[in-house]
Amino acid sequence: MVDAKGTRPWMTPRMRTTFTHMLSLLRSACDRCMAPPVTGWLGGLAFVTGVVVALALSVDSLRARVHAPVHSVTIRFLDAPSWVGDSLHDHLTSLAAPWLLGTKLDRVDLINARESLIASGCFADVVQVRRGGSSVVEIDAVFLKPRARVLDVSGPLLVDREGFVLPAGYRIGETTHLVHILNPAYAAPDTPASRWLGDDMNASLQLLDTLDDQEWFSQITAIDLGDYDMQRQLVLVTELGTRILWGSPPGRETVLEALTHEKIERLTWLHTYHGRIDQHHRGEIDVTDASIVIKR
Repeated sequence: MVDAKGTRPWMTPRMRTTFTHMLSLLRSACDRCMAPPVTGWLGGLAFVTGVVVALALSVDSLRARVHAPVHSVTIRFLDAPSWVGDSLHDHLTSLAAPWLLGTKLDRVDLINARESLIASGCFADVVQVRRGGSSVVEIDAVFLKPRARVLDVSGPLLVDREGFVLPAGYRIGETTHLVHILNPAYAAPDTPASRWLGDDMNASLQLLDTLDDQEWFSQITAIDLGDYDMQRQLVLVTELGTRILWGSPPGRETVLEALTHEKIERLTWLHTYHGRIDQHHRGEIDVTDASIVIKR
C-alpha cells in the first residue's frame, strides 16, 4: 500500500492495536514506579524494563512479518481496455514480475516494475504501481490503443492514432477492426514507441479518425499511400479489392475537389441503396470530383 505521499506505512491496524496496548501497560508501570516504598520502585523498574524489551521484540517481529519477501505475486491492470487479450497481459506481467518476486514490494521495487513497463512501449503512461495486498500489485496505466496496421518491408506493425509504433508481437482482440496502411513513404522507426514519420502517414490516420464512426467503416480494409507522394491522393480499398479514390486529406481539399462531408455523403448513399460503398464494383470509384461520382 502506498499512501498519498508515495510512501508505504509499515504499521498495520493490528500492529497499532498491539502497540497501543503495550503503551498502556508501560504507563501503568510508570505509575507504580512513583510509589514510595523502595521495593515497589525496584519492582516497577523491572516491570518497565520487561515491557520495553517485549515491545521492541514484538514490533521487530511484526515488522519482519510485514516486510517478508514475496515468493508469488498477483499483478492486476486496473481498467484495462476490453481489447487487451490474455497474451498481452501475460507478456506485460512477465516484464514486471522479475522486479517484484523475492522482494518486499517496497517503494523501490514498485518503481523498478513501473520503469520496466514504461520501457515496454505498450503504454502512453504508467500512472502508478502500488501494493494492493500482501502479494498483490495493482497497475494504473494508459495503454496505447492500436489504430491501424502498417504493412511495409519490416512486416506488419501496429500504430496508435498519432502514429506511434507499438512493440512487435502486440496482440489485440480478434473482433477489433484494424485498417491496413499500405506503401508508406518512410520506413518504420527503429524503436517501439517512436513516431512513424511522413505526412502521408499523418494524413491516413487523420482520415481513419474522420471515418471510423460511419456504419460502413468495417467495409474498408486498407488505405493505399502509393499515390500520395506524387499526387497527394489517398485511396481506400474495400473487402472486394475495390479502390475508392478519396483524394486529399480531410480539410485540405484542392480547388474543384469535393469536400470531406460531401464524400462521406456519397459513400453513405451508396451504402444505403446498394448495401456497400463499392456497389459490388471491383474496379475503381472516384469520389473526388465536386460534381459526379466516376466508376472505372
